Amino acid sequence: MIGTPFSRRTALKAAAGATGIAFLAACGKDGGSTSTTSGALNVWGGVPPETGPNAMIEAFQKQYPDIKVTYTRYVNDDQGKLKLDTSLQGGVPIDVFFSYDTPTLGKRVQAGLTVDLTGRVENDSDLAQFGPDASPVANLAYDGKIYSVPGQKASTLIFANDTMLSEAGVTIPDGWDINDYREVAKKLSRAGTVFGTFNTPPIHRYTLGPNYYYSQDGKSSSFSNPVWRQYFELALAMQAEGSALPRRTIVAEKLQTFSHGPLLTGRVALLPGQVFVLRYISDLKEFPHDFKVRALPNPAPVKGQEFWNDGLIGDHISISAKSKQQDAAWTFVKFWMQNSILMAKGGRLPSILDPSKRSQAIADLLGPDRAKLYDVASFEKVLFGTEYKHPIDTITTASNQVDTIYKKLHDQLMLGQITVDQMVTQATKEADEAIKAAG
Repeated sequence: MIGTPFSRRTALKAAAGATGIAFLAACGKDGGSTSTTSGALNVWGGVPPETGPNAMIEAFQKQYPDIKVTYTRYVNDDQGKLKLDTSLQGGVPIDVFFSYDTPTLGKRVQAGLTVDLTGRVENDSDLAQFGPDASPVANLAYDGKIYSVPGQKASTLIFANDTMLSEAGVTIPDGWDINDYREVAKKLSRAGTVFGTFNTPPIHRYTLGPNYYYSQDGKSSSFSNPVWRQYFELALAMQAEGSALPRRTIVAEKLQTFSHGPLLTGRVALLPGQVFVLRYISDLKEFPHDFKVRALPNPAPVKGQEFWNDGLIGDHISISAKSKQQDAAWTFVKFWMQNSILMAKGGRLPSILDPSKRSQAIADLLGPDRAKLYDVASFEKVLFGTEYKHPIDTITTASNQVDTIYKKLHDQLMLGQITVDQMVTQATKEADEAIKAAG
């Protein structure tokens, strides 16, 4: 279930602040036509082409044989994001591109790199649900306008090493909360060689939901809210007792973005993560492992209370402001959205999914070796057995700066360089100053 609307204050004040794998679909007509059925499109995305984009473009090509599509993969890390931004600003021909987080999308919108899609979205019967005034809120809006549509619903869950759970005799209680999670993580830990969990589940996000960095009116930050302190103290305690992987290790091995490695090598038993982690679990060639992975629901911050799923809508599809093929590009965007189940094999949960196709989606998400690699029933239960509230952030004032401030200070806290009091004080001061300057 998409979350209820929060503040619509969306003034664009977000701060403006590698590997290329090209896939060429079947050849069609070239030229400068703005037709919806002919042209040449350059599409840039962060997903490896063999994990969905190839199949999507092949299907698109069958329906629109006169639109030639070239897919270029960029790695969705800082260097890859910079490469895409530089290419969009420069002379590289790009028609359609993907953004994978809210601050990055906001920065690109603020820089004028994206086309206003509001009219196209509102006038499309399938995509109108992603318009700026749709209820419930299902998309990111900037000054009441839409500059992208979300290709996937990136729900989060807990990925668990089923063998470790069985060997430890651990039973997950129904409706478990963060205290239960911590106790389970302790039981799964083994004196510095195995850590119960990769990190502490983000109970601050579970609790605050949309716009969790901000006060309700968006004019200041939320770091003075007690739930932040609760999260910081819990994260430090779990790190100190050895039930969570040390932040020093995460930073040193650059695991912040690609956190699946420790789970699949047996270094951690539990991994809070988004659905796309499935694509790595299914890749036995790159990540060989001999255990099944079980899906567990996120733990509640407080037992019995409703809370937010911290997953976001994702795979934000935009049209470049410099595209000379915007009609053909929109045809491609619509096709991608209407057929996003084709991306399920790459671990993407479609944002548009016919309930009758849920079984197909599970089969595609988990792959042909699902009986060997997964506790299939647990994934069906966790992904489709619960109505989740997904937060849609609507306040973008200085969002990129606030995100950077938080991540910098969070690392300092977890590395022992500052205290919780200093973290709360400094985060509040710096974030409030950034919001005020941009407001």
